[in-house]
Amino acid sequence: MAKEEKPLEYESRVQDTKGLAQRLNLSYLRLRNGFRDRRLKITMVAPLVACAGILPFFFKSAGTFYSNGPVSRAHAVFEKDCTVCHAQAFAKVSDNACKTCHDGPIHQANVIGEARCGACHVEHRGKVRLSDVDDQNCTRCHSNLNEHGRNVQTKAIRITAFRPDRHPNFPAPWKIDQRPIKLNHAIHMPARPKTILGKKLPMKCSDCHVTDAKSPKGDLLPVTFEQNCRSCHQRELEFDVYQLLGDQAPPAPHTKDPTTIHAFIVHSYQTLYNANPAIIQKPLGRDFQPAANEAAWLDTVVSKSEQYLFQNKCIYCHQYETAAGAYPVVKKVNWIRGRYVASKPQGEDWFQAQNGRSTAEFSHRSHRAVACMSCHRKAVKSTKTEDVLIPDMQSCLPCHGRAGTAQDRCAECHLYHDKTRELDRDRRPVDQLVRP
Repeated sequence: MAKEEKPLEYESRVQDTKGLAQRLNLSYLRLRNGFRDRRLKITMVAPLVACAGILPFFFKSAGTFYSNGPVSRAHAVFEKDCTVCHAQAFAKVSDNACKTCHDGPIHQANVIGEARCGACHVEHRGKVRLSDVDDQNCTRCHSNLNEHGRNVQTKAIRITAFRPDRHPNFPAPWKIDQRPIKLNHAIHMPARPKTILGKKLPMKCSDCHVTDAKSPKGDLLPVTFEQNCRSCHQRELEFDVYQLLGDQAPPAPHTKDPTTIHAFIVHSYQTLYNANPAIIQKPLGRDFQPAANEAAWLDTVVSKSEQYLFQNKCIYCHQYETAAGAYPVVKKVNWIRGRYVASKPQGEDWFQAQNGRSTAEFSHRSHRAVACMSCHRKAVKSTKTEDVLIPDMQSCLPCHGRAGTAQDRCAECHLYHDKTRELDRDRRPVDQLVRP
């Protein structure tokens, strides 16, 4: 018969003096302790470090010694004098300190609460532009404009990024341009190369659209007849309907004043008669009878030439307001850069808000490496002047919005401060701006 198994009995440890003494390391005081060994050194070094921190205040380098980092390029002239911006040491820069040099008009008149300057324009980030602000400064309000503005009148209430469905498309492609000129881009840029009257097609965009060298943004100069059209369309100014002046007949002047054109035509035929009085004996057109005298001949050739010019030539490009009177009145085309509006002689910005303020800016100079047709894709198929060829949002997304770089920032295209309300401050001497 197997022996019955029983659990072992637990014998508790004897809690006497001898038992406790066996558990103690009586030499623990002789063991090394890092903190205890360095305590004396730390006690002596700490006051020396504190004194060293005070010493820069007694020298000119104190400001730069405690600086959070280099200032922006615009403020580099003040980099050694912190007190220009910081009225109190280690305190945030106040808006009044910024407005001493800068006038920062409000963003919108109906905005609820204005952020302090330093909330968006963060200094001591290196040699950067302070105008390059983070998108979060914009989206914190534009993500819900109804909460940050009064009587907001815009279709896009929530704007969070430059992406489809998160940013409104550009309104310009759907606007109407009322420019009274007949222009056909497709004829000037055919798909297959051809030659018309000695001119090789297709033309390049830069043949007509020239960058203004004086514009900091590289705006395009307005297209004019003298600079861009005359070399190809000079024949549209021909008026010698009876071909009396020969192959070297001068073209009529391209002017808005019909009396100047009339005087030029009269002078041309008067000069011809003075050189050859027998010219009046030559029948004109289908009239087999020569003119009775000089006055009758001059009246006939001038009137028929003007009729031919205004009814067959000028109308090739221009539109008329009215044909009443001796001469038709050509609709005026002002020398403008933006959108043509009949009621606004100076034109209108393509990117314009309802309050008349431009909401975005664009620089052709920054895009000079990009082919024109990459953005203005509809130009090759445009047959009417009223076709608006401003790019839409999809043309910008490959470089802006999807690049994952600084090119995606709101500040790349949009302005915050209303520059139309900016004050022209008095200039100050250099010795007041830069302290010795």
